[in-house]
Amino acid sequence: MAKLGTSICAGFVLACGMTGACAKSGPMQLGSVLSPYSKINTEVAEIAAYMPEQKLLFAVGDSNVLGTIDLSNPSKPAVKSSFYLDGEATSVTVHGNLIATSLLANPAWEDGFVEVVEYASAGVKKIGTYKVCSHPDMITFTPDGKVLLVACEGEPSEDGKIDPIGGVAIVSVNDASGKLAPSVKVIPFEDKSIEPEYITVSGDSKWAWVSLQENNAIARIDLQTKSLDGIFDLGFVDHSKPGFGIDAVKDGKIRIENANLRGLRQPDGIKFFAAEGKSYVVTANEGAPVKDFDKRTVCGDDAKCDVKFGSRSVSVFDGFSGELQWDSGDLLERTFAKVAPEYFNWNSKKGKKKVDARSDDMGCEPENVTIGMVNGKRLAFVGLERMSGIAVFDITNVSAPKLVDYYLDPADRGPEGMLFIDAEKSPIPGQPILVVSYEYSKTLVVYTIK
Repeated sequence: MAKLGTSICAGFVLACGMTGACAKSGPMQLGSVLSPYSKINTEVAEIAAYMPEQKLLFAVGDSNVLGTIDLSNPSKPAVKSSFYLDGEATSVTVHGNLIATSLLANPAWEDGFVEVVEYASAGVKKIGTYKVCSHPDMITFTPDGKVLLVACEGEPSEDGKIDPIGGVAIVSVNDASGKLAPSVKVIPFEDKSIEPEYITVSGDSKWAWVSLQENNAIARIDLQTKSLDGIFDLGFVDHSKPGFGIDAVKDGKIRIENANLRGLRQPDGIKFFAAEGKSYVVTANEGAPVKDFDKRTVCGDDAKCDVKFGSRSVSVFDGFSGELQWDSGDLLERTFAKVAPEYFNWNSKKGKKKVDARSDDMGCEPENVTIGMVNGKRLAFVGLERMSGIAVFDITNVSAPKLVDYYLDPADRGPEGMLFIDAEKSPIPGQPILVVSYEYSKTLVVYTIK
């Protein structure tokens, strides 16, 4: 595996990228934090959730099937069973012996549903299906297990004639007696252009943060009052500044340079963490095309300035002030150019090794992020949808994170679901693991972490 700075190509990486010299046939890696441990092919390789007591993964992916994957022998994951849901599932979450999925309606722009099932020794038992809001995309339990949160995108109909309101559904799972008694409240966003994407929750289950990808913003939800507490803008990356270069030209070459461009962050996945008594949110800045966007809102009167959707970076924000703490700038692209030049900004969705194929669009597309403590260090694991592979940042020092690993196996394409399982709950005793669902290759990979 090629290590940054030790590869025979490291001194002339741009030439490697242009000529195809130094091509690698197997996995490529920057460091040694991640090690692939096992893999399984499955049609439900998009989002997975883990039930530690049973050593089971529950997974969904573009169908009405809830798949069960047995990790009791983690070196050989095995499909155990399937459960048919009441609609096409977009996400899944687990708490205790309860499993909840978010389901699309038919047509998708109508109000969707949450289906709750219970796992017992006899198998999966349906509890109920509950209507929420339009186009539910992501679902999560709060850490205390009392509430389900659903991000409803409210995407318009195919002909654009129906444009529902997006919102966040709060599904209260337990009543005072502890019995399952779901009730639903929807926090709507009156502006129809707002489309909630992803949710993360504070450890005390009192606050939630919701990425509004197309709007380049994050909403904060007060879970005690069940109300919208505020929205903060995520700003942009100025690609003309040192450390924030970009390869924005599709020409088959690797050219990371400063340009008069502004990159809107527009995160998909976001993740909460607390440090020294403060709340932070890490964002994976994927980007999303926005119709009728007026670039003057970012560029002002500079006619030569242009705007890119997505900043191809990872950011850390203060969860309450909204202030930017750190941004990775062009670190990801520069790392890809050194570690895997022949796959630089390729389009892993198509699976064809073509250098620079996505440079004029949204590049590597940081898709999702999860966080875990490993040996006293706080690590952020970032999946890159189009470039593929997993980047690992040490964010123990909030103001100065470090990229400590990047692992790419071109056989595993399109990381979507990112699941960290700590050492106490891991199916490998004492060993934290990362489970990644690769949407394009339909593979689910277990990595050990050190």
